[in-house]
Amino acid sequence: MSDVNALVTVGQSRETSLALPAAAYQDARGKGAYIGLSEAARIIRRRRWLIFSVVLGSIIAALIFLLRYQPVYSTTTTVMALPTNESPGGAQSVAPTAVPSESEEASIQTKVELFQSRPLARDVAFSLQLDKDPEFAPGKGGPGLTDRIFNLFSPSAPAMTDPKELAETERRAREEAIVDNLIDHVSVERVARSRVISVTASSTDPVKSARIANRLVDMYIRNQLQEMRDNRNQEIADLSKRVVNIRDHLQEADSAAVAFRRNHGLLSSQPEATGASQANELIGMLTLAQSESAADNRRAAPIAMPSGGISATSTLLTELQQQESILARKQSQLSSFYGPGYPDVVQTSAELSALRTRIAQENSRIKADLASQASASSAKSGTIGAALARVRAQSFGEGQSAVTLRALERNVDAINTFYTTLLNQLNTKLGSPIDDDPDISRISRAPVPDSPSYPLPKRVLAVVLFAALAIGTLIAFVVETMDTKLRTAKQVGRALGLPTLAMIPEVTDEDGPSKAAIMRHPRGRFAESMRNLLIEIETRTPGDGSRVVLVTSPLKGEGKSTVTSSLAAAGWLIGRSVVVVDFDLRRPGISDGSPSRPGIVAYLADRAGMDDLMATQDSRLTVIGVEENADDPGGLIVSPRLPELLAQLRERFDLVILNAPPILPVRDAKTLAEHADASVLVLRWGRTSPEAAATALEIFGHPMTGAVLNRVDYATHANRHYGDAIHYVAMSASEYDPDARPMGLLARLAERLRRFRKPAEELVEKPA
Repeated sequence: MSDVNALVTVGQSRETSLALPAAAYQDARGKGAYIGLSEAARIIRRRRWLIFSVVLGSIIAALIFLLRYQPVYSTTTTVMALPTNESPGGAQSVAPTAVPSESEEASIQTKVELFQSRPLARDVAFSLQLDKDPEFAPGKGGPGLTDRIFNLFSPSAPAMTDPKELAETERRAREEAIVDNLIDHVSVERVARSRVISVTASSTDPVKSARIANRLVDMYIRNQLQEMRDNRNQEIADLSKRVVNIRDHLQEADSAAVAFRRNHGLLSSQPEATGASQANELIGMLTLAQSESAADNRRAAPIAMPSGGISATSTLLTELQQQESILARKQSQLSSFYGPGYPDVVQTSAELSALRTRIAQENSRIKADLASQASASSAKSGTIGAALARVRAQSFGEGQSAVTLRALERNVDAINTFYTTLLNQLNTKLGSPIDDDPDISRISRAPVPDSPSYPLPKRVLAVVLFAALAIGTLIAFVVETMDTKLRTAKQVGRALGLPTLAMIPEVTDEDGPSKAAIMRHPRGRFAESMRNLLIEIETRTPGDGSRVVLVTSPLKGEGKSTVTSSLAAAGWLIGRSVVVVDFDLRRPGISDGSPSRPGIVAYLADRAGMDDLMATQDSRLTVIGVEENADDPGGLIVSPRLPELLAQLRERFDLVILNAPPILPVRDAKTLAEHADASVLVLRWGRTSPEAAATALEIFGHPMTGAVLNRVDYATHANRHYGDAIHYVAMSASEYDPDARPMGLLARLAERLRRFRKPAEELVEKPA
């Protein structure tokens, strides 16, 4: 019994669990790379305290912010942009929801930009005397800490030596800072795609916010009206100046044209046209005169002009000739009837002779008249021809000078037209009424707000709550992802490709050594897990007879000595003859309680035999420890006496357990594995990294039977909801887990406080 009690349980951390049967193991390599909904829910439940801490901290920070932050009041005034072609007073005919045309989109956007312009903000700021308001005016204590930090990274301006220039620069900088603050307190937005523009002002003073919003619109309208008046006056002044200038140019051009006409004797600017008209008229007159002259000459010709032709030109001669014909017929009739001497015949003959004398006289007169008329016609034709020649010569002479005159007159006409146009524009501008209608219409004035717009406690807390939940959940997943320590059988399978043979719970100080813990609580988790581990080893090493089991770990502190001694105790309790051989020659962890008895170092150095090792030992539970320091531990491990020792132990005991050194520091475990039937890799729950374990397996180079997760905190593991056997057993709390107990908040806090005690693994219990 004393030998059994000499098995020292190495202190373990506070995390407990159950052993998993081999059938429950599934090789998880290649699986679990993604997180399903159930796994995500488990992660959230596993990290619920972290999420709760983030949410609680965020809520506390939000409450502090709400208590310290000065409330801000916001109020809005709305205006409507009028169409560009809207007549004055016609704002009522435009619906606020009327969709503007594409051509008006740019105009409305321009109005939005004007409401946010710096000149308008500057006018509003100084009309409200915001330069005296500490909310908008910068303090006089110089730049703040933030400004000084930014100034370190910004190029410095050249230093000013002139005090006046420096004061002016500071004044301008202060004014611009006030304008910037006002712009930051104003928000201008267009309502959807309508004509409505909302102007919102914010301030810590509700009255001030309403004044700013209303003054912004008032100042916009005032500036626009003033700009309209200034533009109208400027246009009138420009038009008046241009009218005077153009009038002077017109007078100068007109005087130049008149002087040129006078100097060159031009009556018209188109002498060619006047000469051509006169020439055409003279040509017609000349043609008529020549016709008349030809006719007069023909009548005046003695041969060519018969008497009948002459009589045709005189009525008197025609009448005389008719009388002559009548008297001639009468004379002929009387002569034939009465004879020549009849008095009537004689009288008729006398009358006929007198008549013929008169006809001859008339004929002579007519011929003289025709000759005179023919001569006059010829003279007239000559006169007209001479006049025609003079007109043609004068027209050709004046044509060259008329070119310059026409240019001067065209200049006069152009200037006169321009002058008339400008004069009409000036008269129209002077006669038109002043346009006092702005391009916007106020829909509503900004009221004084009765409640702050920011911060809204309920909204802020709601946003903080949801944001904290999201951030906390994200942090939980990040922490879960970064937490690569091995805690579950699936993690061991993914990282190492090994089955988890058992998950050994923690043995507390009050439980005593492993043998005492198993004896005191034969149905406890620790005893069950060690029995399950022994069953897993025996079932995974087929065949009858003795079995040699190698127990090792990647690094020190994993608890391999505890597993070795506890496994030996579990085998001894179920009737197996067990021997434990401690080959950790550099850092012994198991002792038989008798320093005077020779140990494994003496045997491998050929200073002791098998009988010396077995003296005064329990025949069913024997411990061969390291009772002295080894000068060359690596040389002793490869001693030829090692196979002899293991062969004799196989003959005497059912179970031979070799406590090998860690794999990563030395290669002793690799040498011992050649003589073992099964190899067990002990991993510390929540401490061993998968990289270290994988490197240890690579160095080990031999098939590993399985892994053992040691020092598992059962309560914490169950509360993490990994969905494995421990989780479900903890949920059932049945008679198969007599150590199960309700884990409330206080109990879990007490369990967590135990983590701060010094690890018992570093304390070796001395034999009684």
